[in-house]
Amino acid sequence: MTHWIKILVETNECAAGRLAEALEGLGAIAVSITGEGEPLPAKRQPFAKHLSRTSVSGLFEPALSIDTVSSFIKAIGDNNTNIRVETIVDRNWELATREQFVPFPISDNLWICPSWHVPPKPDVTTLIIDPGTAFGTGYHPTTALCLHHLSGLSLHKKRVLDWGCGSGILAIGAYKLGADSALGVDIDPQALAVSQDNAERNGIHQSIRWVTPEAVATTTQFDIVVANILANPLIALAPMLKHYTAIDGTLMLSGVTRPQTERVMAHYRDTFSFDILYRQEWALLVGRKRPVLPT
Repeated sequence: MTHWIKILVETNECAAGRLAEALEGLGAIAVSITGEGEPLPAKRQPFAKHLSRTSVSGLFEPALSIDTVSSFIKAIGDNNTNIRVETIVDRNWELATREQFVPFPISDNLWICPSWHVPPKPDVTTLIIDPGTAFGTGYHPTTALCLHHLSGLSLHKKRVLDWGCGSGILAIGAYKLGADSALGVDIDPQALAVSQDNAERNGIHQSIRWVTPEAVATTTQFDIVVANILANPLIALAPMLKHYTAIDGTLMLSGVTRPQTERVMAHYRDTFSFDILYRQEWALLVGRKRPVLPT
């Protein structure tokens, strides 16, 4: 008899994004965020600002080590984090996954929608993204921050570079929002394959290139460079990302927590002026590349 394991974690809202990312990293087939025992209305995911208690659930295959997952969750949660385990018997895993993913807005002019749903607002730019093995479905605060900022930019005739593209969601979003071109870069071949699949779902698979870092021409520059990874890689990549950003271009750095912002910006401030946007404990650093002044 087929069964699946569902882990439900009740925590504070600020920790929800971190726990959702952890469940994905531990192998969850699907992850969802709910508030006060009920699924959040689409308009409030992933920006549930006012919920004091939030639940995060993950669906796992039956071979899951519950003790391992529980220990990991307790280590990153708060003192009031509660964990509940449920067994889902005789349910199709794909159906169980689909029930947890619903369309939701990133902004007034951008929605995320799984392929099994009809886009709720056909007159609004919609990204068709399914949960998969690569990071980036739009639910995590860093992805949402990047998409929300992109949706407010004028992308006409802009060239966009998505470094560490994961699922390809940021490059796909930029292109569908009007960018002239988009290039997705990742060191993981599986991420590049997932990105191509997502581009096909969105009908733009011939419009975006997905490549490994060594395939990016060193002479190329971009109007907008996005890197949603982690603080230490952003620091290590600083010379490269600075080089690929055109003069007066925009650099968007995320995957950074509030305490890490100054440390990351210190490696870019010689070239960029920054604004910082926050969502929960995460930050998006938005830099403008200054012209080189004559000496």
